[in-house]
Amino acid sequence: MINKLSNKILKVNPHKIIFYSEPPNWKWFHFLDKRIKIIFVKDYLKKIALGKMFYGGNWDIKSISFDKTHWYIQIQDLKENISKVECSIWYKLIMEEIQKKGHYFHKKIKIKDKKQAILFFENYVLNLVQSLNDKNFIIENIDDIPTALIGRNGELIKSGHGCHRLAIIKSFNIKCEFPIKIIGIHKKFNLKNANEIYDYVKTNYSLKKN
Repeated sequence: MINKLSNKILKVNPHKIIFYSEPPNWKWFHFLDKRIKIIFVKDYLKKIALGKMFYGGNWDIKSISFDKTHWYIQIQDLKENISKVECSIWYKLIMEEIQKKGHYFHKKIKIKDKKQAILFFENYVLNLVQSLNDKNFIIENIDDIPTALIGRNGELIKSGHGCHRLAIIKSFNIKCEFPIKIIGIHKKFNLKNANEIYDYVKTNYSLKKN
C-alpha cells in the first residue's frame, strides 16, 4: 500500500517522542543508493524500500531512546558548555573533521576553520535555539519536514530530518509544536485506515493533550 500519510504534515508534542529508528530497509537502500548513478533506478529502489505505508520486521523493537542518539548528546553537551562552545563535543568533532578533510558540512553550511566554527554556533545554532523558543518551529523547506514511524504498539518513533531541532527542543525544554510526516507504520499496529491513524496521532500526541 502506498503511504498516503506521508503527504500530510501533522503537528505533535515533541516531548512525547521518546524513540528513534532509521526507516525500515534504510541500510540496504542507502548502501545501493550511494553506488547507483542512474536516476530512475535510484527512484525505483527508493519506492520499493521506503515508499510503503506498512512494514513488518523488528525495527520498532530495536529503536533506541532518542536521548541516546548523537544529536541529543551533542546538544545536551553544548547546553552545558554554552558559555564556551570550544569545550563542546560538537565543536571538537567539527575541528577533527576539518583536520581530516579540510572542511565540515552542516546541511549547506561549509565550515573551514576555527573562526567559522565559532560563528556557526553563535550565528546558527544559538539563533536556532532562540528561534524555536520564540517563534515555534518554522518550516522553511517542505522536503525537510521531520519524519516519524509508528511502532506495533502505537509508539511514535523519530526518524529522519529535524533531529538536531528535536534535540534542542528537548534539551532546552522548549514548548512548541513539532511538524512530522509519518513515513511508515508497523504491520502489527491495529489501525490500518489513514484517517484513523491521523486521528490517533492527533489524539495521543497533540501538544494540547500535554
